Amino acid sequence: MVSDNAAKNGVTKGRLIVVGAGYAGLATAIELARKGFEVEVVEGVKQLTTQGDIIQLGSNATRVMRNWGDVLAEETRVSGKPSSMTITNKLGKTLLQAPMPTEFDGYPVLYSNRGSLQRLIFDHAKSLGIKFRFGTRVESYFEQDDCAGVVVGGERLQADAVIAADGIHSTARKHVIGIHQYPRTSGFAVYRSCFPLDLFANDPLTKPLTEAKEDTFKVWLGTDIHAIMFITVAVRQADTYEVEESWSNPGDIDELLQVVDGWDPVIQAAMKWVSPKGRIVLAGDAAHPHLPTSGQGAAQAFEDAATIGVLLNKLARDDIPTAFKAFEKLRFERTSLTQRMGWETRHRWHQTDWEAVSADPSFLRMPQPMWLNNFDAEEYAEKRLSEVVESVKSGSPFKSSNLPEGHIHEDWTVEMMMELEKEQAKEHFYRVANR
Repeated sequence: MVSDNAAKNGVTKGRLIVVGAGYAGLATAIELARKGFEVEVVEGVKQLTTQGDIIQLGSNATRVMRNWGDVLAEETRVSGKPSSMTITNKLGKTLLQAPMPTEFDGYPVLYSNRGSLQRLIFDHAKSLGIKFRFGTRVESYFEQDDCAGVVVGGERLQADAVIAADGIHSTARKHVIGIHQYPRTSGFAVYRSCFPLDLFANDPLTKPLTEAKEDTFKVWLGTDIHAIMFITVAVRQADTYEVEESWSNPGDIDELLQVVDGWDPVIQAAMKWVSPKGRIVLAGDAAHPHLPTSGQGAAQAFEDAATIGVLLNKLARDDIPTAFKAFEKLRFERTSLTQRMGWETRHRWHQTDWEAVSADPSFLRMPQPMWLNNFDAEEYAEKRLSEVVESVKSGSPFKSSNLPEGHIHEDWTVEMMMELEKEQAKEHFYRVANR
């Protein structure tokens, strides 16, 4: 394997463009730089921000991070690691108090601050010599048989391939699919907030929260609504970065107090991730946006990054179309299932089957299955490489083994899930194995 300093030492395997400096884009850029590629990241915003609340990193994500210098150690130091979760009804009556895994196979499960985590990963990416262009929006994409690129500010940037990790409103999707595919709404919204615990000290109702001795994960459930509170007992350094967030709308606190809604972002299970000539591929939220109740958005982006890194490292430059098609085969069924997991968890919480809860309170648990967390995306891609390449080239079937044992893939759409939810769906709604 090429060392992290390979690109700095002039040992490059080719030039690649990554669009987007979110989790998927940064992780992909790092994984490619580690393996000796020259990488340039193009990002529309003028600068990264540190605004945001909590993001979950399962051990399938932290396993990828193990190769990112001191990133994992530092993020583990400052992140929440709750060992239990409490679920109550809207009046505060406890429905479930259950242990939460804090690690799988030695890799931690972390609850991190979104903005600070992104900044930490970005700083590591810069240390690898990755180039960044901020405030540069992609106007269009182009590709030929032997290259691909983007047009920014009238300038054509050309590379061997492009990885589009530009989020749920991806402009690359039109080039890949051939039509402009509008995101589908899930019918829900989120109010997010992150603030110092000291603000609770003056209210007798919330003052006990300031006395927490360990990280806390608490959920309140109502009909078509849930609220989540994380309390992280950790020491962070003072934030010296400017905070702004131009891509989102500010929340109305009065409306929040009336509604207290639970977030579900736009989600669309993309059925096609690779462009016609095979040199532009979608990754992260651009390919498979997740609901927050999946707890897997960032983790699956990191798995994407590790997989792309292996495939482009192992295959020749003129075999990039094969690599990207293999990426889709390796990742599609798994991400489809982790996406669905978010819908299933939300349904358990919003349209609660109280008979099932009475019989088994663990019905309400947020899934933390072994097949999901105890998984090494890099190892899996290397192990299945020859099989998936043969499948791409010959058209033979490829059977994924990064799923629950016995799982049979079923395609689904946002519209299907919303209709099932209207029916108060029970047994036929749930497909994700929590084992």
